[in-house]
Amino acid sequence: MTKKGKTNMAFIDFIFSILPSIKTVILAIIPLGFLIFIHELGHFYAAKRSGIKVNAFALGFGPKLIAFQRGETEYRLCLLPFGGYVQMEGENPNEQTGAPGEFASASLGSRAYVVIAGPAVNLLFGVLAYWLVFAAGLNTDSARLIGGLTGQSLGKQAPIQIGWLDDEGPASQGGLMPGDTIVSVNGHTVNTWPTFQTKILTSAEKRLALVVERNGEHQTLFVTPEAVPSIRGELGMLHVTARQKTEVKDVAAGSSAAAAGIQVGDLIETLNGETLYDVPAFGSWMWHPSPEWLGAKHQALYNRINLNPTALEIGIRRGEETLTLQLPVQWHMTASVQPGSTAETAGIQNGDILVTLNGAAVDSASLYTQLTTITDKPLEFGLLRQGVEKTATLPQAQGRNLQASLIETSEKNALAPHSSIETHGLAWQTKLSGMQLAPQTVQLPAYNVFTALGKGVEATWLTFTTVGRTLQQLIGGEVSPKHLTGPIGIASATSRMFDRVGLASVLFFIGFISINLCIVNLLPIPIADGGHLLFFAIEKVFGRPMPRKAQEIVQQVSVYLLIALFLYITWFDGISLLHDLRN
Repeated sequence: MTKKGKTNMAFIDFIFSILPSIKTVILAIIPLGFLIFIHELGHFYAAKRSGIKVNAFALGFGPKLIAFQRGETEYRLCLLPFGGYVQMEGENPNEQTGAPGEFASASLGSRAYVVIAGPAVNLLFGVLAYWLVFAAGLNTDSARLIGGLTGQSLGKQAPIQIGWLDDEGPASQGGLMPGDTIVSVNGHTVNTWPTFQTKILTSAEKRLALVVERNGEHQTLFVTPEAVPSIRGELGMLHVTARQKTEVKDVAAGSSAAAAGIQVGDLIETLNGETLYDVPAFGSWMWHPSPEWLGAKHQALYNRINLNPTALEIGIRRGEETLTLQLPVQWHMTASVQPGSTAETAGIQNGDILVTLNGAAVDSASLYTQLTTITDKPLEFGLLRQGVEKTATLPQAQGRNLQASLIETSEKNALAPHSSIETHGLAWQTKLSGMQLAPQTVQLPAYNVFTALGKGVEATWLTFTTVGRTLQQLIGGEVSPKHLTGPIGIASATSRMFDRVGLASVLFFIGFISINLCIVNLLPIPIADGGHLLFFAIEKVFGRPMPRKAQEIVQQVSVYLLIALFLYITWFDGISLLHDLRN
């Protein structure tokens, strides 16, 4: 191939490599642009209804690509089709002449109607989005997102309880214990774990009063979250997990668990008499030489189980029945294969049990060491499939160290209940005596069209109260502006949702942003819609508008302050985005 041909191929490879990123950016920006567009559409509609001259209505920003005149208004399609704008006659103080049709010449009620129409459309869209999500049916992802953004409890929720905690961490020092139920933080009732977690994250080195329920009695404890450096400044950490009930999700046929009578849906309450406060994870990630405190907890549990491998005592709750069963300890590393992957091509199938790696026996504890000692050779797997021995070989990873890739992937999933090591589309999950354990599935409620509307309105109100409380904390200095998110952060979050969760979660998040736009635009900031309403209120009280010069000065100062705040927030959004891309 000629040098020019190689260059062309490299360019084509580069284009194909960035296509997913371009797609992600577009999917992230379009929803935000749509919300801005419908906001401006509300202003446009109200202005037309009020007899105010609209000089231009544009879809997008930048140079206009297509434009046509209809009546007094020029309609434009601009180069950057994200958002839009409305140009009304005499909208700016320095453009006002007092002529009929100008924005300033309209009645006070008409001007207020035009200003309110933009935020109102965002509010209505938010309610509509929430309504559709509840009517279409909830899933685990959407329910978790709704709880995290609004604090709304859905269905029969378990109490907000502490699971495992670091014996040397701030939670232990403050007197918290596994199983404690969180009632309130600094007097604010806590309904969901994300609400509690957010309060802790934004309270680094701040003394918090926690009311907990323990043995049927309320106690007040004081904790000070440890400050942990992050891209956006210091984050508060208590080093605790949320208590989760451990449910049997799968029982392998012919396993010791199946022989003992363990069934799918059983709740595992104890192992060898020890109460479980978190779902046991036996992935190879926890055998890192310097594990975090949570990894050390899992290692200790694993080692205690192995003290007597011939008799594992399991306490089970099955409905209203309590059982105690005994079975031998057996560790199974089972394969999970991505369709069309290299692993599938190599002949590995879902459910294959890993027996050997390059001829050496493996289990969950030894796999980490074996992966870190294999250097530059293919991986040869000895497998067991329905009692029949199989072998499969995977090539060495291209362009980087395979073992480093495996370990990094594992550590990123370190807090998942079934952390796994992944490569070539292959993941390994560890089963204890043939049982696959996971957090108990919460039964989510179903809503009809009418009850879904009620839940949507409730979620809207909770969004208002959540945002209002955050603004109050910002003004009071309880929350740093570093934790705010601008357009880049919103686009990044939307992009991640398109990649990782379902459409219902994405739609709810867009509705949440729409309601946020409504709230922010109604704040009494001179350049925002709320600022105009403030000017109108002054005009109503004093019987005349604020002097034009004063309006210009106030708006200019506001513009500079908002630009500074925008740049401040965007700086941290950009740093966070770069950090995410590198990782």
